[in-house]
Amino acid sequence: MKQVLIVEDDPMVQFIHQSYVEKLQLTFECSCCDSIAQAKELLIQKTFSLILLDIQLIDGNGIELLKWVRQQMIDCDIILITAANEMFLAKQALNYGVIDYLIKPFSYERFKQAIDKYLTKQQVFQQQQVDQAKIDQLLQVEQVNEEPTLALEKGLTKTTLATIIQQILLCQDGFTIQDLVEATQLSHVSIRKYILFLEQQHLLKSEMVYLKIGRPYLKYTLIEPNHPLIQNIFK
Repeated sequence: MKQVLIVEDDPMVQFIHQSYVEKLQLTFECSCCDSIAQAKELLIQKTFSLILLDIQLIDGNGIELLKWVRQQMIDCDIILITAANEMFLAKQALNYGVIDYLIKPFSYERFKQAIDKYLTKQQVFQQQQVDQAKIDQLLQVEQVNEEPTLALEKGLTKTTLATIIQQILLCQDGFTIQDLVEATQLSHVSIRKYILFLEQQHLLKSEMVYLKIGRPYLKYTLIEPNHPLIQNIFK
């Protein structure tokens, strides 16, 4: 059974924290105290897995107890609970390794989220070996998609971009905006937006073609047809 220490000087809030813990229906046993001095005595006498620690206590600041726990190398996790919203307190708490930081008033769902984070950490630490996936789980790191993707600007869609690129890939000797207009049945304005976007991504190059008769025109060429950004458009 895991031992939980609730350090809170308001009896009503202390009761709420304890009822939240009991509502989880886990193998937790709660002890309560209302001061730093009492908390130190209990931590010396008994082994706790988790501390729910308020900042404003009758004999000092909860950060002091947090520092003391770390200095004494006491192996337990701490969730800091406070009505204070000063950033410097949050920074101090995080620097001393709290597993979560709850600002009153908070919901039962947010409290449960903090406990779930604690349980995840405990589960990871029970394993004998570590790998990157376990570290990411421990640090709440989301899996990163390492494949490069195009972040489309407002007004552009992946479907239309894929249609345009598909036509561009067929134009091995280069193309004009008019070529794409005729092939896709899109407007000149729309085609220009997508061409400009592809140029900004350094996927197209353009050159001015001068004629003996008639107006010059811009001819575009795809720089690297097998570029990962191009290939990922069709996934």
